[in-house]
Order: sequence, then structure tokens, then C-alpha cells
Amino acid sequence: MFIASALTSGVAASAESHERAPADSVSALKARPNDGSGYWPDFSNTGYAKTPANAGGLGLKAYPGKLTNYASNMSASKPLTLRFPNNSVISFKRFLALKVYIYGDNLTFVGCSFEGTNPDDNLVQIYSDNKIKFLYSTFKPNSYSRPPGNDGTVSSSHSKPGTPFNKSWQYATTMKEAVVVMDHNDIWGNAGMQMVTGFPGRPSTWTNNYIHDMADTSHDVYHHDGIGPQSEGNGGPMVVRHNTLASLGNTNALALQGDGVYDHISFTDNYVSGWGYALSIGVANNATNITVTGNIFSTELEQLYGFLYGNLWGGSARGSTWRGNLIQARAGDGNRAYSTADNGKYLWPTGNDGHTTDYTG
Repeated sequence: MFIASALTSGVAASAESHERAPADSVSALKARPNDGSGYWPDFSNTGYAKTPANAGGLGLKAYPGKLTNYASNMSASKPLTLRFPNNSVISFKRFLALKVYIYGDNLTFVGCSFEGTNPDDNLVQIYSDNKIKFLYSTFKPNSYSRPPGNDGTVSSSHSKPGTPFNKSWQYATTMKEAVVVMDHNDIWGNAGMQMVTGFPGRPSTWTNNYIHDMADTSHDVYHHDGIGPQSEGNGGPMVVRHNTLASLGNTNALALQGDGVYDHISFTDNYVSGWGYALSIGVANNATNITVTGNIFSTELEQLYGFLYGNLWGGSARGSTWRGNLIQARAGDGNRAYSTADNGKYLWPTGNDGHTTDYTG
């Protein structure tokens, strides 16, 4: 069923402000994705099968127990073109394709699944002018029901290669200037989410998403990114709040990799583990109004280099803030640059060492 509705700012606020409801005894530092606590985004609270009633404030029912195929002749070997009236809400549909082309503006997908195999190319290609939303949806390879190596007790597979290259997909990409609202989505088996970072007055928003298990992490055919890559710079505003960004890989959980100015980027209350450099906020020291606060940088997964590329984040002189970012380290973790003595220490933007006091620069 398609529901046409005028998507107001109030609806957007409802989707963006849906916060976790953690157990009272659980703290961010104690919890990990898929540990049963439900504190962080994981298999228990993201993706189409976990869609609650009234998701996004849209008045829809909860996940009905089964998705409806969008078309009867869908195949992972051929493209699928979707054209919806502007302001449509599309719920509980399964889209299977080599590539899904989406046309229409201010569309909202709720409780949907996008599945396919398209190595080194887009699985989802979006032609929208202003905004597009994905709530409680799943983006995955069609060959697997669960990521290879992830048995549902870890944030992401601790072993390579993940989804093999020839069964993977590379990106979901916005082809025009639509900003995205991404909330409670389950995303894996790929190499990045290449979405517009935002424009003044039109922020992109990523909340409560589970982004994990990048594809082909053994052979490094891909440039592995979580949110991104954005390679031009001159992006923002952007809100990245309370997501799980965990995977083996060679580049960044937040991949803002251009030399232009990134402005008003907020990265708060996220669980981050693995990658090459976990965060990249530009490749030149020119960012402005960057907020990096309250994040857990976990040593659960092997990490190639460090937590912050080039120690670049703008700095207080450019209106930026770095506070309350903690290292989470446990025995047996994959990032062996740290030990249990580092657990609970503060991470500073000036290096990878743990500190007993917070950064004040």
C-alpha cells in the first residue's frame, strides 16, 4: 500500500528524535551491539523486521510478519525502476534488483528491504531533489540472510572477507541534491553509503542505524566506508547520532574525505569500531563547527591505523568541540594497540593514547 502524505517538519522531527530506551543498569561503555542489552543499534532493533507501530510518526502498523514483493518478476540480474508521486510513503515492500532506480521527491520508505548483487556499482540510485527518508529498512546482498561470519553476538564479523566481492553491492547513492534521513536501518555487505552530506538549512540526518560487515575486506578491492565517502568537501550540516558503525575495512566509518570545508558536522553518541582511520573529517585543517562528543571508540575489531585521520577535526578556534569520547577495551579484542587498562579512558583528537582526563582544547 502506498500512502501519499505531505511530509512535514514535525514528521521529520519524530523520526530523527526516536532515541534508544536502554536498560537502567547498562551504560554506553558497558554495552556492545548484539550483547542482548539493546543499547546500541544492532540486529535486535533495526531493519524491516523490527519496525514498530507508528514508525516515524506516520501512523502505520508494525511489521506485519512478511514483506510484499514490489513486482512478481524481480531478479538480482536486472534493474528495477521505481516511480512514486512526490510525498509518498512506501511501506513493507521488498525490492530485489541488480540496481534500484528511485524517482520522486520527499519519499519515505518504511520497513522495506533493498536486496541485490551489484559489485563495484550502486544497488540503490536515488533521483530526488530535496529529501528522501529510509526508516527501519534493510540494505543487503540477496545471497545471504545474515552477514558471513556474524553469528549475531558481535557487532560485525571479526574475520575476513565478509561478503565476497562477486556477491556484494557497493553503494546507495543520491544522484541529485536530496538530503537523506536515515533512521533505524540495517546496512551491510557493501562498501559505503554515498549520500549528500547536507546543505545550509537542510541537514542530512543519520540516527540509530546499524552499519556493519563491509564486503570483501580480505582483498581490499573496495574502499571501505560506512557513511560516505564524500570526496569533495564543502558539506554540511550533518547529524550523525547514536549509530553503530562497526566493520573491518581500510578507510572510514565517517568518510568525509575532501579538502573543501566541512561545516556543522555533529558526530555524537555513536559506537565505532574497526576501519582504517575510524573518522575522517576532511584532509585539510579547515573544518568549522564540528562536534564530536559522547562516542564510544571500541577496540572490539581490528583497526589498521587510528581513530581520527590526521588529527583533523576543526579545533576550538574554528568553533569545534571534542568532549566525552571514551575508549572501550576488553580482553581478546582485535585492536591490540590497547589493553584493558585503557578501558574507560578518554580519547583525545591529538593522538590515539588514552587519557585519565577529558580533552579541554
